[in-house]
Amino acid sequence: MPFYPWLRPDSSDTPETLKTKRRTAHKLKALRDAFKEHVAAASLSSSETKFSDPLKYVRIATWNIREFDAPSYGYRSREAKCYLAEIIANFDLIALQEIRRDLGPLNDIKNLLGPNWSYIATDVTEGKAGNEERMVFLFNRNRISFRNVAGELTLPAGQQVTDPFGDRFKIEGGIKLELPEGHVITSAAGLKVATSASGLTKVEEDVEISLPAGTKIVLPPDSFIRVAKNSQVPITSDKRINIEANSTLILPEAAEIVLPPNSMVGGPQQFSRTPFIASFQAGWLKINLATVHIYYGSGKEGLERRKEEIRHLTQLLAERGSRDNDTDADSFFIVLGDFNIVDTTHETMNALCTNDFVIPEPLQRVPGSNVKQDKFYDQIALWTGKSKRRKTYTKIEPHRAGVFDYFDVVYRLDEEKVYRPFMSKPNSNESYSSYENWRTYQMSDHLPMWVEFRVDFAEEYLADIEGKIQERLGE
Repeated sequence: MPFYPWLRPDSSDTPETLKTKRRTAHKLKALRDAFKEHVAAASLSSSETKFSDPLKYVRIATWNIREFDAPSYGYRSREAKCYLAEIIANFDLIALQEIRRDLGPLNDIKNLLGPNWSYIATDVTEGKAGNEERMVFLFNRNRISFRNVAGELTLPAGQQVTDPFGDRFKIEGGIKLELPEGHVITSAAGLKVATSASGLTKVEEDVEISLPAGTKIVLPPDSFIRVAKNSQVPITSDKRINIEANSTLILPEAAEIVLPPNSMVGGPQQFSRTPFIASFQAGWLKINLATVHIYYGSGKEGLERRKEEIRHLTQLLAERGSRDNDTDADSFFIVLGDFNIVDTTHETMNALCTNDFVIPEPLQRVPGSNVKQDKFYDQIALWTGKSKRRKTYTKIEPHRAGVFDYFDVVYRLDEEKVYRPFMSKPNSNESYSSYENWRTYQMSDHLPMWVEFRVDFAEEYLADIEGKIQERLGE
């Protein structure tokens, strides 16, 4: 259980500080009661019973903790960190997304949880899409052991994510086109446009305009032709490559046009935020967990990129699962995190449930994991592919599952007056206007999703041993 030394009254405490400590202690007790009720009412696998021994199961969760911890809406208070720790303490292992560069706030949570807790974190993913985020596994060492294998997942050549816009290039100063005589290029009508303060009109959406056949592009200065080593091309007597110029110049297949640096846009890409995989053991169960935060984007192209990342991820993990299971039949693969799934019937969900990945039965009946619980961004999926080796005694058997709504207890909508004094912007006399939004930066705009798996298979093992001995003895 977590430790809260900060809550002890101190002689230097102001009346307001004492009120905060009293409120926090009261809310922590309420959180404990609420989670017990939540588990009692949790979605149950059809093959399980409610009163199974909890020690026979491990509880694994995923939680996107909004920009943890960034100054967008002020840093987390000590009160909020206590609530985060109390919620996390209900799980044996939790995959966290949106952990930022500074690990100090995460260490604050770990210290509250106690000395039996540890974590494994990636480096930050650089670049705009990466948003300086880390992936983290935070786990209770009394229940889970790290098997000393972890790494970031990258896509091999030829299996990378395809940019939804396709391969393209841009040229400094603009691209010069030569259109076939008599042709004019024009877009579809009815575009979304706006007028700037200076009176200029601009489009408010991406626009695609078809080019007529025969359109020519004038290449920029510093472009050149590259012919690869060992290419079979015409060679002159003085050992030159000689490509005869005519009205229509066709280069050999082995030749490439090289544009100036930074001209190419798009092309094959890696995941926008690198997935992280680590191997753990809980009881008899060996689990390979991959945590993700899939690209969000917007519009048609954003959704296409999401699907591409999810599909490539399941393919990569399925190939990995097939290889690993051939040498270790008791090893299971689970992928969890923020997939930015639109809804349970959307193409993004269909992309996740490919390559033998399935959503555990009890999780299929839980609400969404956003604050309004009408979005299904977060998911946990199991790889069910078959190994060439026979599985032994262990199985990947879900028990209970759920999504915990902590806003029923802490930072409730009817408590805005309580927290208004704490909503000041850093280094400013102004306050944040929206309490509903501010509270998601104290807690999160996602709710933790969890599932339990059976970890005790001693009965199957002992029965099998007994049967084999009886067979040997001829009894």
